[in-house]
Amino acid sequence: MSGQVRDIAPAGGKSETITAIYQAVEAPSWARPNLDALADVLRDLSWLPEGPLELRWSISPDLAEADRVAIASVLAQSSQQSADSPRPFTVHTQHSR
Repeated sequence: MSGQVRDIAPAGGKSETITAIYQAVEAPSWARPNLDALADVLRDLSWLPEGPLELRWSISPDLAEADRVAIASVLAQSSQQSADSPRPFTVHTQHSR
């Protein structure tokens, strides 16, 4: 997939990780750091230019496993739903040290 590449900085908590995702996608100010709002933001992305987007998530070792799984689930579902949209996105993960 060619297009924009955005890095998601590692963060230690769920809210902080969601905020890092918001920073990567330049989310609007109404976005709150919770899973429902994250899904809403990723479903929209209308403020970004059209075209594919690659998000590279650097996962902090301080992020709790349950939070990682929950955020990854929202990212995966939203990515699948975006496939036929003007702004399809993929997520690639790596574990930071």
